[in-house]
Formats: sequence, C-alpha cells, structure tokens
Amino acid sequence: MKIMRFLAIIFALVLALAMPATAMARGLADDKVVFGDNFTLKSGETQDGNLVVFGGNVVLEENSTVTGDVVLMGGNLDSSGTIKGNVVGLGGLVSLGGTAVVEGDVTMIGAQLVRDPGARIEGQVFSNLKAPLTFTFPGGVQVPRFDVSFSPVFHATEFILKIFLWAALAVLLVLFLPEHTRRVTHVALTQPLVAGGLGLLTVVALPVLVLALAITILLIPVSLAVAALAGLAWMYGLISLGLEVGDRLAKLFKQEWAPAVEAGAGTFALILVLNGIREVVPCVGWVAPALAGMVGLGAVLLTRFGLQTYPPATLSLPVPPDVPTAPLPPEVPPAPTPPQPPEPPSTPTPP
Repeated sequence: MKIMRFLAIIFALVLALAMPATAMARGLADDKVVFGDNFTLKSGETQDGNLVVFGGNVVLEENSTVTGDVVLMGGNLDSSGTIKGNVVGLGGLVSLGGTAVVEGDVTMIGAQLVRDPGARIEGQVFSNLKAPLTFTFPGGVQVPRFDVSFSPVFHATEFILKIFLWAALAVLLVLFLPEHTRRVTHVALTQPLVAGGLGLLTVVALPVLVLALAITILLIPVSLAVAALAGLAWMYGLISLGLEVGDRLAKLFKQEWAPAVEAGAGTFALILVLNGIREVVPCVGWVAPALAGMVGLGAVLLTRFGLQTYPPATLSLPVPPDVPTAPLPPEVPPAPTPPQPPEPPSTPTPP
C-alpha cells in the first residue's frame, strides 16, 4: 500500500535522526541522506532505496533511477530521471524535467512544484498543502503543532509527519543555537515551578494583551508579531525539553550523540508521547502538553531566548586591594624619674 511505503520512509528518517552523526552522513543501509550538500545521480546510475534531502541540492540526470521514495526537506530537487516511489516536498523547490518519471504520488507541503509538460506522474498530485503553526492555549485551544490537511486515509501519516517536522526543526535549531538551547533546558529542569508559573501567567495574560493591541487598527501588526513571538517561544521551550529527553535516551542506550541528534530524537519522542496522550485521552489529554509547554515557555522567557542564564549572575564589585600603612614609630620609653632628696628629720615637739 502507498500509505505503508510513506510511513516506512518517515520511520527511516526518524531512525536516521536517532543514530550517531556518522550514520546521518552515510544514510540507512541503501538509503541516501543528503544533509546540506550537493548530490548528483548521473545518467545510467541507480540509487537503491530512498533518497532523503535536508536543505541540499539534488540533481537526477536523464536515465538515472531511484528505486525508492524521494523526500525533500528544504533545498532543491531537479529530476530528469525515473523515481519509482513517491516524491514528498516539505518546503523547497521540486522541478520535474521533460524526461522525468514518477511512478508514485507527488505531495507538496509548503513546497513549490515546477513540472514540465513532458514529465509523467503515474500517481496523484497533492499540491498547495499548507503546514501552518497553530498557537493556542489550554481551556479550549490547542498547543502549537504542525497541521497538515489530508484525507482521512492519511490520518496516521499526518500524525507521524507533524512529529517528524518537530524533530527536523529541533535538529536545525540546535545546530545553530546549541548553547542557547542548553541554557533554556537547564532552567526548565532546575526551576520548573518558577518557569511553569511564568508560563501560566503568560498564557493567561497574553490573549488579553493581543486583543487590546488588535482593537486599534494601527497596532494589529504588533499584535500579530507578539502572538507569533509567543508561538516561537512555546516551540523553543518544547524543543529544549526534547534536548534533555534525547540526552537521557543517549545515556540509556550508552551512545555518544551530537547535540543536534539528541534534540531531533528527543523532540520526536517527547512530541510523540504528548500528542499520543492527547489522542488517547481526548477530554483531559491536553493537560500534559500544556504543562510541558508552559514550563518550556517560562524557561525561554526567563533566559531571554537563551541569551542569559537564570538566575542572572550577580554583579560583584571589585574589592580594592589593601593600602599598606606606614609602620608606627617605636615607642620611646619614658625618661627615668630623678631620685628625690631625703626629707630632713622632723624636730620633736617639747612636752
């Protein structure tokens, strides 16, 4: 089944994130993983397995063949060859030349498809699918997540796909901001009550602030910016918690993982559990994601998006060195008292 093949490639990508950095460079078994690099499959060559691209540039020349699926996560794919599986674009540009053949489906999620009239697609084309970030709050609203609208038959795929998007975002974030993320994680672990309290206060006060700003037409862009910034802070907090989960998973399996790999694997596991709780317990399932999100949000705010530590280091004024004092002059002993002359004897009084 096509859905099973798509789930298989998503599972392969998750395994790639959970393996050491060297495994990410060479791929899984026969699969090819291109991570921010250029790759060309020359004419007459065959790529056995799947082809996964993370922000790279891939060229499939005419008469080249990919026996599996092709997944593009940012970057560019220029194909003039044959792809026997599906093509999934998660951002980026997919170009199909006049000699390109895709035997499966083509799904574009926030990506652009440029198709030559001579290109042949034997499956279906799903384009203009959006993956927006929904920022909502507990008590009638949902936690931030990636939502992709598919038909009901793709419900399981949607569930895995949005979790994979979280993991991919975590990898990219920690690649560029490792120290900042560590600071947020440290505060979330050492100050959970303070961070959770600040996160709860923000969740309660922020809608009122956004609504007050939106009342005036001139401040509508400001209200949108504040809401977007809060959504990014919520996401950053959850990814920071995922970094800690990945670190503990690495210790559990006695592995040495790079921080980006820890963030990807840990965020995948964390979001999988939180979303799973929400799906299994529909009435109160939002409590666990909300608590985790509020703790992460508070930690992000306390550290100013990881720019400073918390508690902030106290400013210690330098103590001036002791000024040596001049030694006191030695005490002069008092001069000896001269001897007094003896008193004359007193004259006796006559009777």
